[in-house]
Amino acid sequence: MELETDSSSLLILGIFFAILGASRLFIAIDRSFTIIYRSPERSMLRRNGMAMGMVLIFLIPFALLIAANLSSSLIVGGNQNISDRPGIYILGFLCSLLAAFILFEIIYLLIPNKKMSLKVTWCGALIASFLFEIVIIWFPLYAQTNTKSYTGK
Repeated sequence: MELETDSSSLLILGIFFAILGASRLFIAIDRSFTIIYRSPERSMLRRNGMAMGMVLIFLIPFALLIAANLSSSLIVGGNQNISDRPGIYILGFLCSLLAAFILFEIIYLLIPNKKMSLKVTWCGALIASFLFEIVIIWFPLYAQTNTKSYTGK
């Protein structure tokens, strides 16, 4: 067997397992929300259907989140001096924050097995998106400064 002849079947298999694995995250979130909101559990079929639907719903906002995080780096290019174009970084941060807010709002509105409204969920989604953005900014700095012994530098 050669990889060239089996590549399409491996691609389909890889996509299937990626969707299946991603859907497990939404099932875990659903189980957590069931405890937090004291709502009834979904049946196995409804839970898996919700999880697969959330994976498909998340494709576009997640792509926007990645694009927003990369936009400032791509626009500036190789120039590492942040003082040259701070507006680009601020715009990239705000776009990324908006995309993260949309992602968390979708989670808070659709996953719980009870009727939720934007009036109830917007504050939690906003706090979660700010914390997510802090981690996105902080983690590369942490990895760059604290993992030098692992990279051999």
